[in-house]
Amino acid sequence: MSKENKKIRKGLSYTNRRKLSYAIFLVPFLAGFFLLFLGIYYNSLKFSFNVLEMKGAEGYTLSFAGLDNYKFALFTDPDFVTNIRASVMTMLTNIPLAILYSLMIAVILNSKFKGRTVFRAIYFIPVILATGFMAKADSLSAIFSQQWNSMAGTEQASVANGLIDSMDLRSFFMNLSFSPQLSGYVIGAVDQIFNIVNISGVQMLIFLAGLQSISPSIYEAADIDGCSAWEKFWLITFPMISPIIVVNVIYTIIDSFTDSENAIMTQIREQSFRSSSMGIASAMAWFYFAVIAVCIIIITLIISRYVYYQQRD
Repeated sequence: MSKENKKIRKGLSYTNRRKLSYAIFLVPFLAGFFLLFLGIYYNSLKFSFNVLEMKGAEGYTLSFAGLDNYKFALFTDPDFVTNIRASVMTMLTNIPLAILYSLMIAVILNSKFKGRTVFRAIYFIPVILATGFMAKADSLSAIFSQQWNSMAGTEQASVANGLIDSMDLRSFFMNLSFSPQLSGYVIGAVDQIFNIVNISGVQMLIFLAGLQSISPSIYEAADIDGCSAWEKFWLITFPMISPIIVVNVIYTIIDSFTDSENAIMTQIREQSFRSSSMGIASAMAWFYFAVIAVCIIIITLIISRYVYYQQRD
């Protein structure tokens, strides 16, 4: 056996190189977790089982309370369970809307057409560089609407209301014999279109990267076989990016649950500002973390059953 063959055999295989690259990418996260966040997580968990009392310059003292903080959050606080239920429903609503919208835009941006680079720049610059831009636009639209309603007279208001009623989406869907549940879902999606655009920027980038990683030779073979664009999408594109869908679903779940405007996040933040309620805030945070983990596990297990993973030798 030649020396060159021996060097090749001693080299890392493709699988081992992938594993090594994964480990290298994990090093910064693991270093940050153990050096910066592990102590914070430990103190938060400890506070959730104690009553914290501030002592000024002397620091604080802890009195063991067992599960009292958790019982207060679940059974005494009037808003905690309601806010968690609202957060879960918002998350379940955001997932299909964000995934479908981001996938649709990613497919369009991945297509070949004149001015594609300019269109990508125009579309992604507000999403990447101006976080919250669409939310601000939505709030400004609401302000302008209120000002218009206050300035408009009775006659103008009645005309505007007549136009809105004539274009009522709910009546449109009812005339098409759509179910009330589907009609309400679509109308809700239309009402929060600015929010959907605002929360779909990262997912679009991930989908776009996944689409560009598909080998063009697969599409060339499909063209030779006479496959249509519709068949290529459902038989090639969609199965090949199905693992990316799982990634984006997990990201959307976490992004929805940790949104700064989320009611439960606001409640926990307000509780943490009061030193006497620090233990309750920690208990709420850890229970909320458990809810997020359970949602991620259940939804991921359901979606993973339909994921196609390409085998590489």
